[in-house]
Parts: sequence; structure tokens; C-alpha cells
Amino acid sequence: MPWLAFASATAVAAGVALWWYGRREEKVRGRAVAACLRAVALLLVLSAPWLPGLSDPTRTRPQLGILLDRSASMGQPAGANSDQSRWQAALQALRELSGPPASLRIFTFGDGEVRDVGEGDLESIVPSGSASRVSAAIELARAEGADSLIVITDGELADREAARRLGERLGIAMREIRVLPAPGRTGIRVLSAPRAVTAGDTFEVRAEIVSAAGAGDSADLRLDFGTGYRRTVTVELPAPGRATEAVFRVHADASGDSILWRPLDAELEGRGPTPDSATRSRIWVEVTPERSGAVMISVDPDWEPRTLLPVLERAVPGGARAYLQVGDGTWLRVGRPPSGGVTVDRVSRAASSANLLVVQGDPSKLPAWLRSAARQRPALLFLIRGTGDVPGTEVAVREALPGEWYAGAPPPPGPVSADLIGVDPADLPPLTRLFGSPSANSPVLLALRNRRGPPRPVAVTGSSGERRWAVVYGEGTWRWAARGGGGLALYRGLYSGMIRWLVERSAPRPVELSEPYVRAGDSLRWRAAPGVSDLAIQVRDSAGTEIWSRHEAGSTRSLAGPPIGPMEAGFVATGLLGDVPFRIERPFHVNAGTEELPGPWGPALDVRPDEAADRGADARSETPAWPFAAAIVLLCAEWLWRRRIGLR
Repeated sequence: MPWLAFASATAVAAGVALWWYGRREEKVRGRAVAACLRAVALLLVLSAPWLPGLSDPTRTRPQLGILLDRSASMGQPAGANSDQSRWQAALQALRELSGPPASLRIFTFGDGEVRDVGEGDLESIVPSGSASRVSAAIELARAEGADSLIVITDGELADREAARRLGERLGIAMREIRVLPAPGRTGIRVLSAPRAVTAGDTFEVRAEIVSAAGAGDSADLRLDFGTGYRRTVTVELPAPGRATEAVFRVHADASGDSILWRPLDAELEGRGPTPDSATRSRIWVEVTPERSGAVMISVDPDWEPRTLLPVLERAVPGGARAYLQVGDGTWLRVGRPPSGGVTVDRVSRAASSANLLVVQGDPSKLPAWLRSAARQRPALLFLIRGTGDVPGTEVAVREALPGEWYAGAPPPPGPVSADLIGVDPADLPPLTRLFGSPSANSPVLLALRNRRGPPRPVAVTGSSGERRWAVVYGEGTWRWAARGGGGLALYRGLYSGMIRWLVERSAPRPVELSEPYVRAGDSLRWRAAPGVSDLAIQVRDSAGTEIWSRHEAGSTRSLAGPPIGPMEAGFVATGLLGDVPFRIERPFHVNAGTEELPGPWGPALDVRPDEAADRGADARSETPAWPFAAAIVLLCAEWLWRRRIGLR
């Protein structure tokens, strides 16, 4: 306590009390007691900032707090040629502190969780925090009475500047002991590439590199993609705490007819003492043999595929291709030379991977693989060439209607009407045939027999759960496009409107990883397409052993799994999309966690109490409350005594 200030407060309190009762009040017996009560009350108020609190006196003694970094990076080697971990080096530094006081307190910190530990528990601690954040530990140590702190860390604090400002605001002495000299470490923070590419295409790969080395240094970065691509580039390393990006243009090998998962590997060469897991990254890329936009399959071809294919190519993301079945059972691809034809297996794979499947033929004469694909694809356009139940839709075609049928106007309201407004079909030729159906669906264009009488639908649309489909009852719509002018405008408006509506919600994958680049310590997360139910996911290691599984019986849009360590793994997902079962199997790689990468590196923490900006405000916040409560009691006693001796 500053005794000069206390003496001054005593003199002021006594002077005010004596002056008041000696000059302002009546001279009655007993006023000296009232003066004493007022003087003591004033003394308590004036000297309150320097009076001790009523808390445990041991907490008011100076305390030294030790903050130990227990993040995962502390489990790495303390140097390039060291057999000692950084955690072991930190414990050694703690033991070497000269003469720690009896009131020493030890706190460990990591990813925001702070633990108050005893010195005997330190040997059993395994560093595992996902980040090095010390601010919460500073606040807790200060609340526990520590007035000075020593932070023992490897120097890679994520909140260094925030901790420095917090120490200055609290007015607490703080210094940092580093168990790792400034390392020249580098690492790959993220590797990004498209989830899926098409064989023969060139795609872009980006590798983000972080470093704790000095700016101006360089490293060699090698990228491997399967067996057909390898390239090494020299990248200039960024300043500590910053990142740089290396960009590669990679060509996907066009060999093979099936969908393949290929590893894409990036490695920094000759950079130590960084762990191998930090200098290597891997993601898996799906390579499809051809684009999986729209696929048209005609088992009863006419001129329609040639006319419709350009509309599909313009309207569907991913382009379009068409396959025709000729009389002897051979399959040909539209626009390609007929060099021996195409195998039925290749056509089947194309149909099963299409976002939009277009089928032309008699619904009762389709092969089994095509009927199955029609039921499973998220979007289906069916061009009728016979009677029967149309697979993948709610339509049943019963007969070909007699007479000549001409397109009529205006179009019915619906998702395609805006594409057909303003088109006059008066001069267009009739359809070759128009099939009828008892099914009640939404028509998008109507036709009149001999240009009069009740209209019948030329095409209808509908949906089954999240799937969308359209059926064209009219045969020979290509004749409209052959006329040009208004006929071509009607043809393009009809098909482009239906196609745009069909594919706007198409989902090629029922389930996929939310983030293709997976890090150790991050929870695995999957995203499901709308309409997915009864979802079951099983995670397996590279040997096929199950390490985690989960089943959601109802509908779900997302699913979260546990974090796993760096490893090669894969998952198998099964479930229902609408009423159609699916099974997805794909590999993934768990890369190094953020704690294995070089962290921010800056000036060591060194905070002194006299440099705190608002130390006085902090001191005032610690003024005890009991002197004010005692002063109120004394003033009440003074009032009662005044009434007793006859003063007002």
C-alpha cells in the first residue's frame, strides 16, 4: 500500500469531519462520535484503491505462470538431426528455469482448450492439439492470479499478435522460450484439381506451398499423375507466414474405355526438417472415357438424332453424343467414321454415366441394360416409336392416333411455354405419327388432327421424386427443323426448353465427399443429393479393413464421420435415390494435418508490465468492494447517532 496516499486520505477525511461538526452543526453532546463515524467512512472511500481484497491472501502473492504448448507440432523432432521431440525439449527447458517460486502454476494450451496440470503429470501428456493458440491460456492464468508468464513453445503460434496485445492490455509480464530455432521448413498446404476430368482433356492443378524459411529461397516441386505425366518445377518460397501457388497444366491420358480413379501426387524435394507427410500430398481424380453430359441412344433411328444432337450439345453442360443401332445389331456413333462400330458395353457405360439420357425407340423392345439406365438416370427424354410402358416415367403408350396431326398454338402454360411464345406453326408439315396415352401429365405442346378438333399432346413432362423426365409422343418432329424459319424455331424452342428443365436439377452423383482434399484431424463429411435415403457409408483402409461405418435409415442431405490420421483409404456408399438403389465406391487420401505444416513465425513474445497501455484501468478494475460497503454501514450508523443526540 502507498503509505503517503493513505496518510493524505486520512488527513482529508479527518479535516472534512472536524470542519463539518465544528463549524456547521450545533454544539451538542456526542457530536464527536458522529464526526469519527463520518471520518472513518470517508477514509474507507478515499483509500479503497489501495486496500487489500477479502480473497485468499495466497492469491495476492506474485505468481509465475508457465504456459506449455501441447499442440501436435510439439511431437515432431526438435531439429534436423535431433532424436528429441519438441515436447521433451520443452520439459527440459521447464526444468532448467532457475529457482521457480513455490506458487508456480503450469498450464498447457493447444486448440483453445487450456488445462491446469501438475508438474508430475507432464511426462504422460501426448501433444495432440490441432492448433497453437495461447490467448485463452493467458486469460486463465491471469484470472488465477499469475502476474508474469513464460510461454514455452516451438515458436509456431497461430495467434501471436493477439496474445501480445492481450498481455499488454492485462498488464502481465510475458516472455517466450522457443525450443526450436527458426526452421527452414516447407510444406504443401493444399492440392486442388477438378473432381472429375475427361480422358484426353487438359486440366489445371494448383499446389499451395507454405514455408518458414526466408523469402527468396526455392524448392523443387514434382507432380505425378498416373504413369503418363511427371513434371518438376522450381518454386520461389514465400516469406514466413505467407503462401505461394504453383500451377500445372496436366493432360489426362485417353487410354481405356472405363471410368478410372487415378492418384495425383505432389512432392517437395529436399526440404528438411519437415516431416515427409507435410512435403507430400495426394488427391484422387476420376477420369471418365468421354463427357457425361447428354447421351442419345436410338434403337430405331431416323433423321431425329442428326437434327437433335446439335441442340443437345448447346443446351447440356458437358456436351452430347449419340449412338445408333443399325439393322444387323451394330452400334455406330453419330459424327464418327464407322470403323468397325462401337461395342454394346461401351454404349451401356455411356448410358449409365449420362446426366441426361435421350432414348429413341419402341418402349416394349428396349434391351434390359437400356431399360435399367432409363430408370436410374436423373433426367430422361424419351422419343416414342411404339406402344408400351415407358421405363423411368409414369407414361403408358397405347396406340398410334389416326389422321394427320399438326402443331397448334398457343402452347400450354408450363416450363417450356416461354421458349415457344411467338412461334407460328401454321405452315409446318404434319407429324409422321402421333401416339396416344391415357396418362395425365403436363403437356408442353399440342397438336390438332387436320388442324381442327380437340387437341392432343405432342410432348409431356413429369417428375418422380427428384428425377425429371419428358416424353415426346410425336414422331417426325425433325421435319419441322428441315423447313427452317419458324419450323426450326419451334423445334429448337420445344427441345431446348424441355432439356433445360430436365437438367437444371440433375445430380450425377448421389453421394460425394464435401471436400475432396482431406486433412488429418478434420472430420470426414459427405454431401448427399436431394432424394437420397437409406444411406449407408463404410470407410475402409488400404487393406480393405473397415475403420468406421454409419447408416441413416431416413432421408438425409449430409453425413459426418470421425477424423482419421494420414493414410490411404476409401469409402463405399449405398442407398436409394428416389426408389432406385445405388452403390458408389471411391478412394481418398488423408493428407498431413495443419499442425505438421510450417506455422507462422515472428518475433518472440516479450511483454513488460510498464508497457501496458491501460494498466491503470486494469488496476482500477481490481479495487475491492468491501470498503464501500463498510462506508455505507458507517454512514447509516452516523445518521442514527445524529437522531439520537438531537441533530437532523
